[in-house]
Amino acid sequence: MSQYVNVAVPLPMRKVFTYRIPDEYQPQCGARVLVPFGNKVITGIIVEVNVAPHPEAKPIVELLDETQPAILPAVLELTRWMADYYLCSWGEALAVALPRELAPQSVVRVRIVRYPTAEELDLMRRRAPKRAHLLEILKQHTEPVTIAYLEQQLQSESITAQLDALEELGYIELLRSIEGKASLRTERYVAVAPELLLNPDQLEHTLEALERRAPKQAAALQSLSQYCARHRELLPWKQAIEIAGTSSAVLKALIAQGFVQQVIGEHSRLEQGGELSLAPERSELELPLTDEQEHAVARITEALMAGKAKTFLLHGITGSGKTLVYMHALRAVLEAGKTALVLVPEISLTPQLIDRFRNAFGTAIVAFHSRMSAGERYDAWRAMRRGQVRIVLGPRSALFSPLQDLGLIIVDEEHESSYKQESPPPRYHGRDAAVVRGHIEQAVVVLGSATPSIESMYNAATGKYHLLELSHRADGATLPTIRVVDIRQERKSGTLNGRFSQQLLQAIITRLQRKEGVLLLHNRRGFAPRLECPECGHIPHCSSCNVALTYHKRTEQLRCHYCGRAYRVPDHCSQCGNPTMEAIGAGTQRIEEELSALLKQHALEPVIARVDTDATAAKGSLRRILHDFAHGRIDILVGTQMIAKGLDIGRVTLVGVVNTDMQLYIPDFRAAERTFQLLVQVAGRAGRRAEQPGEVIIQTAHPEHTAIKCAKLYRYDLFYNDELQERREAHYPPFARLVLVEFSSTDPEQVERHAQAFAHYMPRGSNAVTTLGPVRPTVDRIKGRYRRVVLVKGDRQLDPGGAELRRALLSAWSAYNERHASSSVRLSIDVDTQSSL
Repeated sequence: MSQYVNVAVPLPMRKVFTYRIPDEYQPQCGARVLVPFGNKVITGIIVEVNVAPHPEAKPIVELLDETQPAILPAVLELTRWMADYYLCSWGEALAVALPRELAPQSVVRVRIVRYPTAEELDLMRRRAPKRAHLLEILKQHTEPVTIAYLEQQLQSESITAQLDALEELGYIELLRSIEGKASLRTERYVAVAPELLLNPDQLEHTLEALERRAPKQAAALQSLSQYCARHRELLPWKQAIEIAGTSSAVLKALIAQGFVQQVIGEHSRLEQGGELSLAPERSELELPLTDEQEHAVARITEALMAGKAKTFLLHGITGSGKTLVYMHALRAVLEAGKTALVLVPEISLTPQLIDRFRNAFGTAIVAFHSRMSAGERYDAWRAMRRGQVRIVLGPRSALFSPLQDLGLIIVDEEHESSYKQESPPPRYHGRDAAVVRGHIEQAVVVLGSATPSIESMYNAATGKYHLLELSHRADGATLPTIRVVDIRQERKSGTLNGRFSQQLLQAIITRLQRKEGVLLLHNRRGFAPRLECPECGHIPHCSSCNVALTYHKRTEQLRCHYCGRAYRVPDHCSQCGNPTMEAIGAGTQRIEEELSALLKQHALEPVIARVDTDATAAKGSLRRILHDFAHGRIDILVGTQMIAKGLDIGRVTLVGVVNTDMQLYIPDFRAAERTFQLLVQVAGRAGRRAEQPGEVIIQTAHPEHTAIKCAKLYRYDLFYNDELQERREAHYPPFARLVLVEFSSTDPEQVERHAQAFAHYMPRGSNAVTTLGPVRPTVDRIKGRYRRVVLVKGDRQLDPGGAELRRALLSAWSAYNERHASSSVRLSIDVDTQSSL
């Protein structure tokens, strides 16, 4: 006999599938199962049990969670909401809630078993060139290769038909295996035999006997006994050798005689902190609270004690002590016996925050993010599921952590666009999903920022969120003075040194002489945005994307920052043959090089380091850079927006913004908001100690722009009021929902037809839904695929919950799928998009 369950699978299919499970099992909702799907085996999640029998239901391959489901009920409900709101499948939503290490699947590898003769290959090239190319690729490999690798080599969407034909003809063999199952890491531990530890007389007799015949063993046993008596814990093998002051041979001899026991135990791969700590020496919970901080902590604690869902917006200027408010709220949660989540927008914020929180809460907190190894993520997830950790800190994906009794969710820097997942689906917003999980769990949510998003502040103004404000810096520190330098005037007067005004350069020199820290923001990595021929104006572009290639001088490469391809730097212009190509514009590499050269002219040779995704790719590199900078071993940090948020380093007294205008005029209605936020955030890194006031110098060719004027004055209220009025008139968020429907194909005419068809099927005549486009986006080809977009607006006043908007989209999607859907055209729907056209 069998029982039947519905399973959500991680595929773009908006339905669940029924499978059979033997009666001896007791399946639970949220449990992982390996199920057959087509010719693959994938990990699905049981979302419904005891369903009606289905005659064509296949049996599961394996029930992976027999006692405790991997997905908590609250996370199941959250992902169900995400699937409905963000128009993805439930399986896709559940996939982000499950670390890859917990989602094994079948992997198919291909091995060549017989290569065709010359005549067979010639005939195949004429009749089936794709198959011939496949065999030519496989001939170059002695080991089996994955289908994904072959598709990449062929630049093809699917090669299943070709592989099936080649297997049937006897040229290849398809090897199937299930891979990706996480495993525990084990380690050898030792402990002194209990009968010796519990019987001092017997231990003394044993030591005396060993002393006469094996003094090294006696000394080792005595050291180990003293340690085990004090600490009452197992000793890792290497540590035992160090404590005993002896060799492996001596330890093995003690084990052989039964004086010491050896145990194979689980070894945690979780980080427990190290020498390169970025935290203060003492716990920040010992610091006194300001009146504003006390008020914020009191309101949050009251909500925690009430045990009902509530969302706060904590608007605190930079340096006002929002982190200290978080810590006190976290302490209240732990005292109430509950758990907490702390979300940060980027991994760049994690090293210092995790150190500060670990300093306050010890091993009760764990980090969870993509830069951890697979083993570290698995161990962290198991520790959460077992209730061994009480606080989890990480980026948006940490929202799905399996924490029981969740009482508090903190979303730090809630305004950051990196909380929105762009691809693949589900294209969810971590901040908004956090508010929903808080509602599901009846937990308190705290959204914190010095520059709240327009949407969040509007929610606070209309009563949806409870606004808390911190208007003064803590510790008596004052906000740094901001000076705006008009680069146009600098150029006219001839006082511009490369990309540095005289004011900025002199301010840097002064700080170096005082041994103070300097941060320089330049929000573009690489050496130069492009190379250009000075004769004909030709600019090298990516062969797969419609973008100029970025010049990286250190590696002598041209790189595409969209698809990741790298090209050799040309030694001449490919169009006119001119032997020189000029680097136009500047990235962080060029800023670092120019600044070093300028300072040498003043007999200064400071240590300059970069903080961008290129410089911090290696694990632990960001922590080392920040630690060295905090301790004065690095004088200047040149970085992208990674340095603009969350850093609290007291020796920073100068922040320079090399070029403010790079994102000010991009085709995005949020451009002004993001510029204002970036300027205020990076300015806040300076002068965070009362004894060392800070200064900020902003270089711009548009000092009259509202975003720059308001940032200079630290007037969030002025900017918010102006921006809100413009959004109201243009019908943009928070007054409307925006949905970006994107189409992509290798055929530009085909993608245009499909986008036109979808726009045609969007319902007309409703004031609540407006369809614009299709249009060609600014970057209209990425990774060899041409793009078209349709923008759909939903009026929040006429359609408060967005139900009519979703119905319209689903209706058009259904009609499109019936008449036009093609495997060669990809369609994606991005609800509440953060992308620019």
